[in-house]
Amino acid sequence: MRLHIEQWKHNRSFAKTIDVRYRDWQINVIFYAALHIVDAALISVGITVAEHTHRNDAVRTNESFASVRTQYLDLYRISRITRYDAEPDTWLPHKYLTVKDLVEDLLKPIENSLGKLLGKSISYDPLDVKT
Repeated sequence: MRLHIEQWKHNRSFAKTIDVRYRDWQINVIFYAALHIVDAALISVGITVAEHTHRNDAVRTNESFASVRTQYLDLYRISRITRYDAEPDTWLPHKYLTVKDLVEDLLKPIENSLGKLLGKSISYDPLDVKT
């Protein structure tokens, strides 16, 4: 669990350094920050996963993740769009065309809720990505 929390912090820190011209990479690093806090929380409830399909199924079906289910799965889908689509802006939900909105609406609720699940307040610096 500790290693996932360290990687979550590492990814959050890296996301702040990515130039706005690389918004697709900002989004993907933000997604992987969320992935690692989810993995830490999964471990805390006795679930270990090694791939997206199993992780998504666990988030989708385990009641411990009900409060973040929509945010995490939306962030997963948005990350996939930016990784694999040549024109992600044509497919992304309009409200997530700015990374700041994505962080506020998807990442922060995941972090806040799963910090409680982990039994501690997860402390983090504001994620002020370059815009």
